[in-house]
Amino acid sequence: MRRRLTSLVAGLLGAALALTGCASGSQASSTAESTPSAAADAPVTLTTAYGDITVAKKPERIVALAGRHVELLNLLGEKPVAWADYLTTAEEVPEYYPWMKGTYTTDPDPKLFTADYLPAPEAIAALKPDLILTTIWQTDEPTYAQLSQIAPTYVGTAKGTNTSWQDDLTSLAKLTRHDTAIVAKTQSQYDETFSAAAAKLPALKGKTFFIAALGEGDQLWLTEYAAAPLVALGLTPGPGQPTSGADAANAPKFSLENVDKLTADVVIIATEHRDPSGAFKAKLQADPRVAALPAAQNNALIYLDSTQWGAVNGGSAASEEWWLNGILPTLEKVK
Repeated sequence: MRRRLTSLVAGLLGAALALTGCASGSQASSTAESTPSAAADAPVTLTTAYGDITVAKKPERIVALAGRHVELLNLLGEKPVAWADYLTTAEEVPEYYPWMKGTYTTDPDPKLFTADYLPAPEAIAALKPDLILTTIWQTDEPTYAQLSQIAPTYVGTAKGTNTSWQDDLTSLAKLTRHDTAIVAKTQSQYDETFSAAAAKLPALKGKTFFIAALGEGDQLWLTEYAAAPLVALGLTPGPGQPTSGADAANAPKFSLENVDKLTADVVIIATEHRDPSGAFKAKLQADPRVAALPAAQNNALIYLDSTQWGAVNGGSAASEEWWLNGILPTLEKVK
């Protein structure tokens, strides 16, 4: 497979669910934040998108089913006994998850997922986990019920949209009995990175933005995903642009017939996750109405490739900082 499965599957499911409703320095393992905040043998209960889970004691055999979980565990000084991100292979990780460099010590195991991109309960059970980390996109409630028979299963806290990395990190810190102060520390580093970038982009301050991802029916859906890093750079959501899952319920959609309505100052477009051939993107680029958009006229119409989109579609502090480093030269050209 030559494209990032997380982007593909999250894009497909996100269009059906969420879109109907969102510097590598942050990656370093932090021994300073490894001080337990709760007794290792004390039960911890969390409320998740699928209900409460209780982890009786500090987990020692964590199975992580998304790359972001591995990144966040690394910040806590923890390593899973096994991990996967759909069917991504070890060879594909550097290409599709470049920001993960240095965060994992074992290769992903694609056998933890079925050919249908669902968690594989038998393969997971064979690892004898005491905590399973997954997401609502990967795991529907029937599959969750199966996994919960194996071990407490964390799916995130948000319903119908991506759980923020801040909330995921808070939850993982609690479940692994670490100090939740790591969240504020990571957020502070993130804010410093984006503030420094914003200072280099005075032309962007106060400009409106749209984030349009290709969804069902060859329509561009305005999505809350990627809104946070753009707001952190000083931009303002354009009319109808959602910034949360709740906002996304009634967000505008744009077909090839009305792309002239994409009138925000800055327009970010992601299509590759659903259109690997590039046919839809080619139609956009050939459309004179797209070329006439204010964003296009001001070097502010930006197409993201699959890896760039994956970095901000349910990203982490590190992935969004990686995305920023890559896109900064483009943003500096915006008029």
